Amino acid sequence: MASKLNAYQKIFSITESDKRHKQLCILGLKLRIKKTTSNNIDNNKILFITSNGAFTCNPKYIYQELIKRMPNYKIVWAVNANNLAYIKDFPDGIDFVVYDTSEYYKELATSKLIIMNERRLKEVKNKIYKREGQIYIQTFHGSLGIKKTGIDRNDLSKRSIKISQKDSEQVDYLTSNGKYTTDFFKRTFFNNGKIIETGHPRNDIFFRDNKLLREQIYKKYNIPTNKKIVLYAPTFREDEDTNCFNLDYEKLLEALSKKYNSEWVLLLRLHPRMLTIKDEFKKLQKNIIDTTLYSDMQELLAISDIVITDYSSCIYDFMLTYRPAFIYASDVQKYDNNRGFYYPLTSTPFPVAENNDIMIKNIEQFDYEKYKKDVSAFLNEKGCIDDGKASERVVELIKQIMGNI
Repeated sequence: MASKLNAYQKIFSITESDKRHKQLCILGLKLRIKKTTSNNIDNNKILFITSNGAFTCNPKYIYQELIKRMPNYKIVWAVNANNLAYIKDFPDGIDFVVYDTSEYYKELATSKLIIMNERRLKEVKNKIYKREGQIYIQTFHGSLGIKKTGIDRNDLSKRSIKISQKDSEQVDYLTSNGKYTTDFFKRTFFNNGKIIETGHPRNDIFFRDNKLLREQIYKKYNIPTNKKIVLYAPTFREDEDTNCFNLDYEKLLEALSKKYNSEWVLLLRLHPRMLTIKDEFKKLQKNIIDTTLYSDMQELLAISDIVITDYSSCIYDFMLTYRPAFIYASDVQKYDNNRGFYYPLTSTPFPVAENNDIMIKNIEQFDYEKYKKDVSAFLNEKGCIDDGKASERVVELIKQIMGNI
């Protein structure tokens, strides 16, 4: 712990302080860090934790709905010192704590409500559990996903399963977006928490008017307004193999241009776990834009005209828009052997390609009317209940837990 704190001190410089906060300057950005002096649980405090410390995923949309309706709670957000670029995306009014520091563990021990979007296995390994009187809401971060997760994975060790089970014992509520996800949670989370079918808060964005958001992203990346967007968002590989990411961008954009009689730009969005190999994707050319460090994946999905991925669950969020989506999976057999799938790629509504020639053919032969019917049937089969009101439902639960201040 001490060595990490020393590393942080090289990045952080204290500029101001008062009784409740100290203000730090991080790479030129001012960050207000909450001081925690008591070990008592604060019944008015909520701690938000996301997988990469960013203002994103289900916790973001829960927070936005919460402050809109009940702005008087004390909000603390755990940020990751390895992802400082995300800090600028947070709104004003949030107190921060740096993940895996002594201050973080104090906040973890004194918050009435803890809202997370992935398991906190490090805490379990260190035997740090929630205290009596604390409530833990787990929102997870995937939808109707095809790749095996948790105890279902082919490559998960017995020790990892044991740690996951111990984490599950801490969960009070899991948010689900329907029957398929509920059944998944019952199995992978050992059915310890109460599963509530609220829908996924992060998917509320697909039921809104995103015209302004689209304008903002186009401006941020200097995208001509006459161009359409195809988002390529592959997931990570445990072995960090990059040979599978061989999508031919140039041929893809040519095929889209011919198919839709319009100009296109490709946004490349890598998984946060791929940041260490990000430089290998620097062979970017005209009409290719790297958006990997854009903190909110859902916003990119919401403004994209087409999405391409391999095994990422983002495509199962994007399908709520009924816009075209494709799968490019050049290592499908290897991935299936190593990690495993819940159902065949070919059983999804998305045309599947294992090489660039088939990818181009899938675009040329894409039947949008059939695709829409297939999407509707798929969502119905999985029992998806996403309708744009998930955040409202979760906030109602928070009101019951915390009380209406």
